[in-house]
Amino acid sequence: MKRRLILLVVPILLLTGCWDQKQLSQLTYVSALGVDYVNNEFVLYFQVLDFATIGKSEQGSSGTEGPNIWIGKGKGSTFALAWDAIYNSTQQKTLFGQISSVVFSEAALGKKQVAESMDTMERFIDARITPWIYTTKEPIDKIFAVEPMLPNSPILTLLHLPNGNYEQHSLISPMKTVEFAALINEPSASIVVPTIGIHDELWKKDDKNMPMMNVNGAFLFYKGKKPQWISKDDLIGLRWVDQNTESTPLSLNEKNGKLKALLPIEKPNIKIQTKINKSGAPKFNLKIKVNATANQLNSQFSNKVLKNEVKKKIEQEIRNTFLIGINKKLDVLHLEEELYRNNYKSWKSITKKDKYPLTSHSLGTIKVKVILKDRGELE
Repeated sequence: MKRRLILLVVPILLLTGCWDQKQLSQLTYVSALGVDYVNNEFVLYFQVLDFATIGKSEQGSSGTEGPNIWIGKGKGSTFALAWDAIYNSTQQKTLFGQISSVVFSEAALGKKQVAESMDTMERFIDARITPWIYTTKEPIDKIFAVEPMLPNSPILTLLHLPNGNYEQHSLISPMKTVEFAALINEPSASIVVPTIGIHDELWKKDDKNMPMMNVNGAFLFYKGKKPQWISKDDLIGLRWVDQNTESTPLSLNEKNGKLKALLPIEKPNIKIQTKINKSGAPKFNLKIKVNATANQLNSQFSNKVLKNEVKKKIEQEIRNTFLIGINKKLDVLHLEEELYRNNYKSWKSITKKDKYPLTSHSLGTIKVKVILKDRGELE
């Protein structure tokens, strides 16, 4: 009997168990990383969220207690040293595997700063390169301090979860850091990185203006040159050639600016045909098919007239955005990449000696097919 008891007890004593296992409350989880560059030094910002708050938000919370947001700051002559500096003041073990967004300030968008940041993040074993990537013209600590709507977790914001907003209001497509890393060294790529800002005039709480995040434009990275910023309004035509577009509003206005129709447009389908003329210059012809719903009509339209109005507006927006890119020597509509993928020989010849391959005449015909929903009675 004693021998059997010993045989049962000894294996139990040899089990290691989880003696070093830590509870969530004993760990610090960084949820967002900000990259700035000031006086030849990297300045990194770390947003830390309370996981208890996140848990409550998933079940729905009606409490009045505000979100628990902490922001850390580290400086150093290199990205790695700035990252390491944060360890000196953290009170608990800090984990970086939960970072869901990376925000670059305008000052940190230099070629050297971006390359060093991406290289260090790829090498750092605790971090991942799957977060969303943003640029900003605002102070990063102010971005990180913005509270969510209602008593929700700070994770429920554009900073961490942009897809929900984009699916309903597609203008500038969110981008993952891993996508950016894959494209940054491509010879033909034009990378559109959304710019996140703060708007404090649209929402109020208890008669007090509440700052909210919004995407107000984007920085465009093109062939290793200094990134240039373009506003959301000037990029409006980009949505029609972006296969990621889910649903986007199109407004038709009178000459005096009065709204005459508002139509949500869903999932545009784009085909680009590339031709090289006798002089060797590229010409791009676009075919676009869209699905539209007439949500609001302030004037009477037949289907034919309404479709023509939509076609004209979409073509106008595309051409305006294209010309804004031409003036800045940028490929906003990703046309060069189409040439690079489908006619490499011509692309190589046109772009030799770093020649900019596009002119104001590069965009040829734009044919738009509009499918109207719920308008069968008005032919």
